[in-house]
Amino acid sequence: MRLSELGEFGLIRRLQEACAAANDRVILGIGDDAAVIRCGEDGRLVLTTDAMVEGVHFERAWYPPDSLGWKCLAVNLSDVAAMGASPICCVVTAALPESWSVEETEALYAGLKRCADRYRCPVVGGDTVRSTAGAVFSVAVLGEMTGTSEIRRSGAAAGDRICVTGVLGGAAVGLNVLCSGGKDRDRFSESVRRLLEPLPRAETGVRLARSGGVTSMIDISDGLTSELRHLCEASGLGCLLYADRVPVSAETASWAAESGKSPVGLALESGEEYELLFTVNPSVRIDTAGPGFIGPEDTVTVIGEMRPPEDGMRIREGGVDSTLRVRGWDHYRSASGNS
Repeated sequence: MRLSELGEFGLIRRLQEACAAANDRVILGIGDDAAVIRCGEDGRLVLTTDAMVEGVHFERAWYPPDSLGWKCLAVNLSDVAAMGASPICCVVTAALPESWSVEETEALYAGLKRCADRYRCPVVGGDTVRSTAGAVFSVAVLGEMTGTSEIRRSGAAAGDRICVTGVLGGAAVGLNVLCSGGKDRDRFSESVRRLLEPLPRAETGVRLARSGGVTSMIDISDGLTSELRHLCEASGLGCLLYADRVPVSAETASWAAESGKSPVGLALESGEEYELLFTVNPSVRIDTAGPGFIGPEDTVTVIGEMRPPEDGMRIREGGVDSTLRVRGWDHYRSASGNS
């Protein structure tokens, strides 16, 4: 069987079975945004890693090295946030072709340090090696839980409300702008920034975990519908998504109007958003005034509800319910490109 037949997530399931954790210090292994490891009597560490591969995740012509360095760390910080944890430090492996200049390499690490300083996650080591093909960057982040349980993908219950932080669609617009030569880059500057230098919801993830009302959580790296499927599968549930409540960025709405695309469709399928998708017990009040829930700078929108498994995954558009079409990035099934 080829990997293209099995797919990325089918491969992960097989690896999860093959590498099942036998150490009793491993609280949570493969299958969530990060692993959780017991440390001492009550301490818990989280560990995650992500790679950025030239020609798959990025094109050198689009990414200034400084922005690429930022993103290499930011995508990992988003995984830590999705567990409700705080970052401690990171290590970086860089596989670089000989064609890279010293100046480009220094700029990349400067961008990485800029992100590390912003989110208080210092670079403490790593490795540098030669690549005979494109550049590959792999970052691993160590984090810690601070007085609360980790938020897993599997904790949702039927009736829980589905929520998302921020607005969606900008990364898809940024990608389209860069793919078309960047001629509209100034007009859609926030969308391009969102793609090149995403802002992980690090503080928000911790606040959500401490609130006590969040039942499951994941970050949006492969598209909202794809991540929602992960929550449904992990929790053994169905869902109902309200299309008219999905928060769409202003630039996404403008770009969609000009290109004849559906703004909601872009928001549902846009990968690399790095917002948090989570479920909340229906008894919990969700607004920026809710004491102890989220901070005044956080924007949270209720976009649906979890349903019994027999309901499947559904979407309500114009008062009509239909099967939710799940679209998102799969490294072995998706078409070539960046998403």
